[in-house]
Amino acid sequence: MPENALKRHGWLLLWMGLLLTALSSRPPLPIDETRYLSVAWEMWQSHQFLVPHINGIPYSHKPPLLFWLIQAGWWLFGVNAWSARLTAPIFGLLAILLTLRLCRALWPGDRELHTGIPYLLLGISFWAFYATLTMFDMLIVCFSLVAWTGLWLGRENRKYLGWILYGAATGLGILAKGPVILVYILPPALLAPWWMGREKIHSWTGWYVGLVSAVIAGVLIALAWAIPAARAGGEQYAQAILFGQTAGRVVHSFAHQRPFYWYLLLLPALFFPWSFCLPVWSGLRQLRLSSPVRFCLSILVPGFVLLSVISGKQVHYLLPLLPPALLLLGRGFFINPLTKPFSQIVLPVFLLFFALALFIVPTLNLQGGDSAMLRFLPPWIGIVPMISAFLLYGKYSGTLQYVIKTSTVLVGMLVVLHLVLMKPGHTIYDLTVMGRKIHSAQEFGKAVAVYPARLSDQLQFSGKLVHPLIPLQSIEDAVRWSGHNQGNDLLLFLDKEQQSFFTGSGTARPYRNGWLIFRSAQGILADYNNWIKSRSPEHR
Repeated sequence: MPENALKRHGWLLLWMGLLLTALSSRPPLPIDETRYLSVAWEMWQSHQFLVPHINGIPYSHKPPLLFWLIQAGWWLFGVNAWSARLTAPIFGLLAILLTLRLCRALWPGDRELHTGIPYLLLGISFWAFYATLTMFDMLIVCFSLVAWTGLWLGRENRKYLGWILYGAATGLGILAKGPVILVYILPPALLAPWWMGREKIHSWTGWYVGLVSAVIAGVLIALAWAIPAARAGGEQYAQAILFGQTAGRVVHSFAHQRPFYWYLLLLPALFFPWSFCLPVWSGLRQLRLSSPVRFCLSILVPGFVLLSVISGKQVHYLLPLLPPALLLLGRGFFINPLTKPFSQIVLPVFLLFFALALFIVPTLNLQGGDSAMLRFLPPWIGIVPMISAFLLYGKYSGTLQYVIKTSTVLVGMLVVLHLVLMKPGHTIYDLTVMGRKIHSAQEFGKAVAVYPARLSDQLQFSGKLVHPLIPLQSIEDAVRWSGHNQGNDLLLFLDKEQQSFFTGSGTARPYRNGWLIFRSAQGILADYNNWIKSRSPEHR
């Protein structure tokens, strides 16, 4: 491949290497990936494509588009993990291509930026990791980019095509994750006079009529599914998808406990490694408030504020804002040449500190969360970021070379970390063994209960289950159920202390920060009685 072609398209090799490594070395991660794959499996085996289900109950938390796309892959290739887990990452690839398309529309003459923007986006570790997960966010990123492209086409007097794209993106975005798509795409449409210039449009009344029409068209696309689904799913499901996805969810989110400045605290980590590249920030100061810059700001500022004031926050909610943010950062970066050697040292120094942390942290006695993972880290894992730091240190002929090399090294580091963590990741996150145990028990006609209840939506895909699990709310419920169902089986998730009393002749596997125990209800009941005796004063 010629050198120029390699520069322009080399990021595709990075994306392919990262994706193949992630999907082959990492099991579906709880709780999100395992749940969404389970919903898709129940849709497939029950042939209920209108109303998604999880553990036999209508699943109202997310619309069905991702599940439909997974069904399409299974229809073509048969039921398998690889095509299901490839579905969302394909939208990650499309998002990079759409960002490149928007970049060319905003700054048609900046060819270095056109070449560099895929590397800038893929080089962000936060993006590169989430782009390989089976989640809804990459779909929202893609549909947001389509809507933004449609708005920019309106500036170029291609309003009809622009509104068609905007309306289609609105409808598909709602089918992907609900009305949250409007948080990302409505503000720039409303602020068009500011970023477009009042002289660009003959009638702003016509612009807003077009906007309202496109939004209505998008809502109608979503209602084409929601109304039949509401009728089929029952009153409670209808209330959830018609109101819970909108006003109800917004009201509920204000009850969460994350403060409005939580996203601000995360920004340095979210933009890593470019947040540690000083010319990026100095380049931002040189940007003029041109129409393309204002366009990106009309997306970023209102979107970030809206996400910040709603206290129900998750880090991946910011993913759709990364492409316009990178367009601004990249524009500033490429007009501000790398002239000071010090500006290139900050990132290698940070990686050296990160390496030191990886050497130290596994030796600490940390508790809670997924800290159990630290026990499985190899003691030499800090060498990976250390080597990356030395690879990044040196002189560069220009900004583009720096961007390409930095992205390549950072993606390479992520690939190596995936390979290093493959065995521990499968040890504490893979549910295949327990899923097969439950499948085998159900084939023999046994009922299977699970404690805690949150496990009841995690194992359907890994075990290819065809019957619902019985969720139990407390260990006392598990004991009572065992007493009345001694011919059936039970799956428990326990901490290390409890696990030692409940293994018996069953199967025990580490899972996250505890243990999964699969055993007959009769055996669990006997183990529980022995455990209670061991905790009584006369046995101490």
